[in-house]
Amino acid sequence: MKLICENCSERPESGSVDGPSEWRCTRCDGALTESLPEVRSWADAVTDTPGVGRYAALLPVSAPDDLRSSEKALIPVESPQLAAALGVASVRLMPQTLNDTGTFKDNEGVLLAAKCVEWGLSSVCMHSSGNTARSYQYYMERLGVACTAFVPQPSAYKCPTTAMGKSRVVAVPGNMVNAADAAIAHSKEHGAFRLTPSQWKIEGKVPVGLAIAERCPDATLIAVTIASGYGPLGFERGIRRARAAGLTAPGEYTYHLFQAADAGLLGAALRDGRDEIDLGDMVAPEDAFEPTLQSTNPNRTLPLVRRLVAETGACIDPVEPSRVEAEAPALIDACAELGIPLAYELEKSAFICWGGLRQAAESGRLSADDRVVMIVSGSRPQNQLP
Repeated sequence: MKLICENCSERPESGSVDGPSEWRCTRCDGALTESLPEVRSWADAVTDTPGVGRYAALLPVSAPDDLRSSEKALIPVESPQLAAALGVASVRLMPQTLNDTGTFKDNEGVLLAAKCVEWGLSSVCMHSSGNTARSYQYYMERLGVACTAFVPQPSAYKCPTTAMGKSRVVAVPGNMVNAADAAIAHSKEHGAFRLTPSQWKIEGKVPVGLAIAERCPDATLIAVTIASGYGPLGFERGIRRARAAGLTAPGEYTYHLFQAADAGLLGAALRDGRDEIDLGDMVAPEDAFEPTLQSTNPNRTLPLVRRLVAETGACIDPVEPSRVEAEAPALIDACAELGIPLAYELEKSAFICWGGLRQAAESGRLSADDRVVMIVSGSRPQNQLP
């Protein structure tokens, strides 16, 4: 698949029309659009490259081999145990903790690293609450791009390997604003390109949507914990892309999206009908239930998520810590039985999703006919991380 500009793509000028910012033409600033390959079936659409690389033909990357990642992370695993607990027809877990760095951010990290090579970048920097930093560090270093990632001190525990070749993770006192300021200063001082690509972050979640479309075309409900909502925005883009390419994909389905009760800015804004979230509300609490879910800028995704909710009937529910803690043992047992690594003490993301699903089941919002795909985000134990 290619990103094309209707004004510039056929011109003889050298250089790609896409770049590391938003999806605008690097030559004329026109909007970029997708040019999909002609495929007749999933057998024609996929490649032999494992993981994200399986879907290289449906992603805007020129070198499929650069997209190698964990194959198992994009193969759903059925759990009759969890289906019975929810009273639904089936529950399939997308085991994202089986990714190379143990988190669903690997889909984004491997894709952005491949694009940075295409763009000729040798040194980049960024900020995150932890998981994204670890993923970018790993995949950028693998392809020879030096990556300096800045994370707030309270979530620095998410990145046990601070140095990896020329790439490193730097803990910054304070919160996400302070980490962002540190990345800006580093970019100015060292000339590293600062990555702030919201459209590419959405694109980085597309492989999960493609995997759902290929392997779970009968899904009726997709469940995941969110911060700014990039995850479901990317999943939906992947499902729609598969459908646009003439491939099988879920038909009638919706999303159940969950947030920790102390990190529910996006959901609250949608429920209140707000067009903007006050910057003062974006400061994370000192003792956050799950620090990595404190969103950096939900205003950027607010209109996109509002449209997703309107078009799919999705809902965004807050989940209290007491509910998460009470429901955690069932998910721990089910994942252990299925060989899916998950560490409650390291990150509670998947447990928030499961607690939210149990909450929805008790309130009668799930159907006996529902076929649930739950994205197992979170992280695996630190002694299993690179």
